Amino acid sequence: MKMKTFLRTIALSIISLFTISCSDYLDKQNFDIITPEKVWQEPKLINAVLVNLYSSLQTDDFNYWYNQAWRLQNPTSMSDEATGSFQKNPVFDNGNASYTYEDELFGLSFSTVYKSIRNCNNFLEQLQEAQSLNESQKEALVAEVRFLRAFNYFSLVKRYGGVPLISKTQAYNADHLDSLQVPRSKEIEVYDFIINEANEAAKQLPATRDDANKYRATSGAALALASRAALYAGSIAKYGDVELDGIIGIPSEEAKRFFQLSYKASKELIASGVYSLYNNNADKAANYCEIFTKTTDGNNGEYIFQKQYDVAAGHGHDWDKRNVPFSYRGGGWGCGIAPTLDMVEEYEYIDGTDGKLNLTDKNGSPIRLQNPYDLFANKDPRLFASIYLPGSPCMGGTMEWIRGVIDSNGKRYQATSQPGGSNSVTIDGVIYSTSGKDGGADAGDASKTGFYQKKFIDETLTDIDMGKSETPWPLFRLGEIYLNLAEAAFELGQNSEALEAINKIRERAGISKLTNIDMAKIRHERKIELAFEGHRFWDLKRWRIADKDVKEGGLNGYKGSALYPWYNVSDGRFTFEKSNNIPKQTRIFLKKNYYTKISSSDMNSNPKLVQNPGYTN
Repeated sequence: MKMKTFLRTIALSIISLFTISCSDYLDKQNFDIITPEKVWQEPKLINAVLVNLYSSLQTDDFNYWYNQAWRLQNPTSMSDEATGSFQKNPVFDNGNASYTYEDELFGLSFSTVYKSIRNCNNFLEQLQEAQSLNESQKEALVAEVRFLRAFNYFSLVKRYGGVPLISKTQAYNADHLDSLQVPRSKEIEVYDFIINEANEAAKQLPATRDDANKYRATSGAALALASRAALYAGSIAKYGDVELDGIIGIPSEEAKRFFQLSYKASKELIASGVYSLYNNNADKAANYCEIFTKTTDGNNGEYIFQKQYDVAAGHGHDWDKRNVPFSYRGGGWGCGIAPTLDMVEEYEYIDGTDGKLNLTDKNGSPIRLQNPYDLFANKDPRLFASIYLPGSPCMGGTMEWIRGVIDSNGKRYQATSQPGGSNSVTIDGVIYSTSGKDGGADAGDASKTGFYQKKFIDETLTDIDMGKSETPWPLFRLGEIYLNLAEAAFELGQNSEALEAINKIRERAGISKLTNIDMAKIRHERKIELAFEGHRFWDLKRWRIADKDVKEGGLNGYKGSALYPWYNVSDGRFTFEKSNNIPKQTRIFLKKNYYTKISSSDMNSNPKLVQNPGYTN
């Protein structure tokens, strides 16, 4: 049975390799008769298996949505960075309702992830039979697969806490199915396993790879995993509670050890000198934008481990089609993720002052601007690179989001439908649009906040459609490692080193350096630098602040706010107002939501599993 299982894995691997990088050699093979013995005699076939292990890696990337993609639930929209735009969306459709975070939000199927883990285990065992490889080649492959296996376990532990630790291939025996049913390990044991595997892999993996293999794991990728996993574990130990005899939670006395492990991995990675913060463009906004676009295509010196896409091979993604501003979407979709005004105001001014927007002058009168974009002058350059603002340059045009028109008597005419609808008013014989081409109303698909996500949008794309995007997704980049270092150092009482790491990020961003440091400043910098990259939701959970009231930085009571630009007929200028009453549900994050519910199907398939607290099957 073990050999049959592996043969199915080989078949899938060959298919994966064939779609990504066909070769004359593989074209000549009869895939129907490939046996495990043949595989381990041919390096090309071994690489085919490895391709399959990479393709099944659990990554929270562009195509990662909870449930159906049109519901717009990803780690960005479910954090306090943004909200979903579509008004028909059952999660974001009613400003008078409330939304309780779902029990299985961002859950993973154990059967799927453990299949990948099993294939890693099988690879590690079968590799020893590969007579076509020397010992050095085997050691490198072993390290690579140990990293991939550890990454899969990290995807599980950050959701569920302790999970079954299986590091050997299980043999199927119909008479003893209970031997396949492994109980959950303690959360600390899983984190220790991940960190140890990553550190051991880092010793054997190459520091760099040639162009043909540059997207495979390196020692830097392994150290980055150790850095992140240990930081998570340290936070959970310091701020969380231990339940189920340690199946979830980590004893508080372990916090320092894990912070030290994160600190060590971060320091080693930075000191390697292999990676550097991207800083090739004197225009700070353009510089930051280039990191995440096709301008650099991931070849920016900062990405440590990334997921690449290839449209020609059928491996593109949908990010642009799902998220471009309304007028650029080309007949459907678009608009997906709408950053909130709350998030926009998190971006400081370049002199380091608070990021709250000034909508009135010193006399209390509304500021009147020819271009709404001018409202954001002197803000952190990362804002302009990450968010489309009203008036932003956008794909050769301008992003236009207008709430409505005000006549010379002060009467307001508000947009009532999405662009292209009946948004017009005649004033003194002149017809005015009450909406911008990219939105302004509470109805329809366009943004309800006045903003769109810019980070990762490919403005060079001419065919905006499903599966046509190739912008790479950063699984690890050096910016995060500096932030990990700062947080771990501060937790260890090394404040000067924490300050130095944070200022490396701020200096690259083009804003004033800090003169002192505290945890609030570290967390704030992390929120800005890593915005929309899938970190914030998990950070709020590991810090155990997600269940706090929104006024305390949590998700309870959060719905987000909007900026409303109004066009004034009297002088052709814009005035602005803030709204805390956008048509989005008020969120409720419960303490049980720190851990995801294990699905009923997974619970039923393994009677030895224990459900997380607060949930029933």
